[in-house]
Amino acid sequence: MTTKKRLNVISDSENNSCSTDNLFSGAKELSSNIQAKDYGGTVAFVTLGCSKNMVDSEVMIGALQKRGYVPIDELADADLIVVNTCAFLESAVKEGIDTILQVSQYKEEGRCRKLIVCGCMVERYRDQLIETLPEVDLFISTDELLLIGSDVIDNSNAQKAVNAFDEARRPYFLYDDSSPRVVSTGSYSAYVKVAEGCDRPCAFCIIPKIRGSFRSRQINSVSKEVTGLLEQGIKEINFIAQDLTAFGSDYEGNRGIKSELPKLVHTVLQDNSMHDFWLRLYYAYPVGVTEELVKIIRDSPQICNYFDMPIQHISNSVLKLMNRPLGEKGTRNLVEQIKTIAPSLHLRTTFITGFPGETEEDVRLLEDYIKEGHFTHVGVFTYSQEKEAKSFTHANQVKKEVKDERRARLMMAQQESLSKRLNLLVGTSERAIFEGVHPESDMLYRARFSWQGPDGDGLTIVNDVPEDFEPASMEGQFVNIKITEVAGYDLIGEIIES
Repeated sequence: MTTKKRLNVISDSENNSCSTDNLFSGAKELSSNIQAKDYGGTVAFVTLGCSKNMVDSEVMIGALQKRGYVPIDELADADLIVVNTCAFLESAVKEGIDTILQVSQYKEEGRCRKLIVCGCMVERYRDQLIETLPEVDLFISTDELLLIGSDVIDNSNAQKAVNAFDEARRPYFLYDDSSPRVVSTGSYSAYVKVAEGCDRPCAFCIIPKIRGSFRSRQINSVSKEVTGLLEQGIKEINFIAQDLTAFGSDYEGNRGIKSELPKLVHTVLQDNSMHDFWLRLYYAYPVGVTEELVKIIRDSPQICNYFDMPIQHISNSVLKLMNRPLGEKGTRNLVEQIKTIAPSLHLRTTFITGFPGETEEDVRLLEDYIKEGHFTHVGVFTYSQEKEAKSFTHANQVKKEVKDERRARLMMAQQESLSKRLNLLVGTSERAIFEGVHPESDMLYRARFSWQGPDGDGLTIVNDVPEDFEPASMEGQFVNIKITEVAGYDLIGEIIES
């Protein structure tokens, strides 16, 4: 069966380009103390979708390593291949199926003895996938991740056993500090998922149906995990959740009353005060942002001068159709309040264009808002039709070519705004994390300031270093960089003495 036919079994929705980052990450090969009698084989991962998926993959790598598997990069050399999928958009589903079919070839051309598919696509389409992808030996959903480290993967009736588990479960799984985990993002940066699921009613989003209701980890569990990562040499901790500012609001006795995010941040910083590290916060829901939280970010040197708060649009009519909590006035007031409390804070946000009912006037309003220059980083995505979303049946759907044209205009507005902002930084210097040789030239290096996140925020190109600077030993360490030029979304600078 062709990819297209297989995809149509799952969905006949409009095929839109994926609006999430595609992340292919195989865990780097690790030295292992596994005894020969305990050796299970080699395993390679392909991770699609967001950073939350990457954390799930790292937990599964840890579970498999405890079972005797050694993680490697090369798919062709792997005895076991795991594809962790995204299903937020139909385009992500198509990419997932294409990837599965491509990877399945290693069962004939490589060493692969077993192929496992897991993640959101299984959560959304398990039965259809089992029927249409016989190449796959086992499908595991987001709540069955730790089954990958159990005897079930060696069971000839594994899928039947997992299906029985699936019939009795609800989406409540949430890893903690006791879960095995192998960080695959390098030696100095790691994501920590502090909550799972979402309770927000956004009309365009199906995450609550895929990932379940919102549930927070315990504060001491998060802090213990952070401590463990810092003791491994990690320098950048990225807290991540679909609704970070709701953290702790689901605790018993605190149902929806207040966010415990300030307490979480304070505890983590206090418990790890002996370490020199960055703490970055992803993603803030607007109604959960408080003055207390913004002041904590402003006043804590270890917290990155960076705040990611998706606001999706600025038009009243579109925000209402999206079922967002704030209209134009509320959104503008919130952004202004944040900038008043913390004038130097770099804001990041995302917008959706082409939502059903969006007019040319709505787009012009959003374009003008972007040009006002409130945001250092802006992501603009085109609306995607998803059957399970409330907006699927909305009237006045926007044509794909119109959505694409609107996105291009909005990104051009952001480029103009960002250019002005970045040029004001030329001649200034600040602390950055050194990331080693630039991938496009061994004559250049790369680094990031605290307001440049690990993915998609641009970087700082280093073209000059002190004579005694040793790049290999400095990777993942903090350095001081003077900004000398602007290059599109990136900066150019030189490392200076502390």
